Amino acid sequence: MPSTRKKCRLCSRLSSGLKEFLHRFFRVGVDCQGINRRTHGEEQRVAKINAAAPDCACEKYRMSRHSPCAVENSEILARFVFSPIHIHHKTGNVKPSIFSHVFSVGCSIQRDSVATNKELISFANDFLGGDDKRSWRGVLLAECHELRSIKVENSLNRAVCVYDTAEQENPAHGEIGQTHHIINEADVVELRHALFTAFGNGAVIPPFQYRNGKVWDNLAQHFQARK
Repeated sequence: MPSTRKKCRLCSRLSSGLKEFLHRFFRVGVDCQGINRRTHGEEQRVAKINAAAPDCACEKYRMSRHSPCAVENSEILARFVFSPIHIHHKTGNVKPSIFSHVFSVGCSIQRDSVATNKELISFANDFLGGDDKRSWRGVLLAECHELRSIKVENSLNRAVCVYDTAEQENPAHGEIGQTHHIINEADVVELRHALFTAFGNGAVIPPFQYRNGKVWDNLAQHFQARK
């Protein structure tokens, strides 16, 4: 993890910085950071990103100045699972809706390959807030290249994009969004299934196993999920 993070900061910042400079002064390329800012909080954020930068064009650039680099194919991505929002109260299984934001506002993920334990602890604590009814149940993990290789039936086009959308308090934050090639309900159903498959078929890695329990051990005891 440290070598990946170091590589990101030393190499990709230079590349992304050059692209941003060229766009600002010579109008070359796509203003991905501007697109990220303008669509932040929008209910149709994914559609607006696709309209401004189709075919995952902004994967090549940093979408946030707080990001160490654009998301690389070799990275491991984590979808944090919280109860009750992501867990069915009767079965205890992950809800199909855990990836629903991929079709609208963008599905948040943490870039496991570049995130520090301290950043992940802060993220989990912030999400849990002061709500006694919430708990952290673990993570789903996927390889970025597998997500970027997803295609729906009878299509040669990619189904999802993976962006770095870092926040000042959460520099390892990223998002998954459908491409504009997902056009009907059958595609939506197929993509949701493909995402479950890529993220370990919905098998949650419990907090005490994830990163050898280092994130779990440092969370406030009041918010820890039951083993």
